Amino acid sequence: MKIGIDARFLGPEGAGIGRYVENLLLNLEKIDQKNEYRIFLKKSNFPLFNPKEPNFKKVLADARWYGVKEQILLPPLLVREKLDLVHFPHFNIPLLYPGRFVVTVHDTIKSEFWGKSSTTKVLPVYLAKHVAYEIAIRQAVSRAKKIFTPSGFVKNKLAKDFKVKKEKIVVTHEAVDQSFIKAGRQDVGEGRSNQVLATYGVKKPFILYVGNAFPYKNLDNLLLAMKEVDPKIKLVYVSSRNAFAERFFRKGQQLGLSERIIMAGYVPDEDLMALYKLAECYIFPSFSEGFGLPALEAMAVGCPVVCSNIPVFKEVYEEAALYFNPKSPKDISDKISLVIQNQDLKNQKIGEGFEQVNKYSWKKMAEETLDVYRKVVIQ
Repeated sequence: MKIGIDARFLGPEGAGIGRYVENLLLNLEKIDQKNEYRIFLKKSNFPLFNPKEPNFKKVLADARWYGVKEQILLPPLLVREKLDLVHFPHFNIPLLYPGRFVVTVHDTIKSEFWGKSSTTKVLPVYLAKHVAYEIAIRQAVSRAKKIFTPSGFVKNKLAKDFKVKKEKIVVTHEAVDQSFIKAGRQDVGEGRSNQVLATYGVKKPFILYVGNAFPYKNLDNLLLAMKEVDPKIKLVYVSSRNAFAERFFRKGQQLGLSERIIMAGYVPDEDLMALYKLAECYIFPSFSEGFGLPALEAMAVGCPVVCSNIPVFKEVYEEAALYFNPKSPKDISDKISLVIQNQDLKNQKIGEGFEQVNKYSWKKMAEETLDVYRKVVIQ
């Protein structure tokens, strides 16, 4: 087979999708030295992937995601490579590409949570972008030979909301990088702890949140909950700054929490592992997610997870997390306080978290993905 993989999301700029692409490529290289691969990258992330196997070759496709340029540039580029199959790791497929492809749909959140509160753009621009999104994702799931999702929850949402046959959808769970699992077996050490805390202006004790501040992340209720948590407890927010993060911090100021909110900004993995280990717990109050990788990372490092009782979290974390009603600030604060104050419960959740993480593997994800490539090509 000659397989193309759109890897333009590869790298930190691509966030969770970037991590997915990185681990897919890393593990495909390990398990498949037979088939030919063409890896399409932007100029900015072209140096980030350096194939170790001769059957993996890089191709420059310098077009940013979601723009007109990718719709114009990608189809002829893909056709020129004479590919048997292309894997698009996100719904933004080139609509004019005539070839056979599979697609990964990580979530349907933009269809669930949309409207004026979900954007900082002027309404006509946002509505135009939302219409373009709906066209793209519906074309992607309609035309794809197979669809990958990271959870059964997303599979069921696609089947129900987009009228996709379930047999067309394959669940390939995400996983935690080995570096996090290795960090879970090691002590941070006082010197390293002090260094990381000083770098980001963090003071113990604190709880940790990693991710954006979009409305579906439910950070407003988390702030209300923080009003009822022991005032010594800080909330550390890890994410690149954006308009929603600024809104989150202003809301915290209005609630009199400005001294308890630490905006750490972007944190590289090696420092993030230390913050996970030093936190009282990882807090995940979302109304919806596609999988929820940050909490698995927290579990891998030995940080107890307190999160929403939404179906996808119960599917992915099972008994390894402490759950709350995301619509109830009181329940959120009660569960945070419970895990902080009850050392036996805390230790129990840490132990269950270590076990839960071992149920997921990037290698298994790549093997399942390769199996689908083979089946689609021989159809």
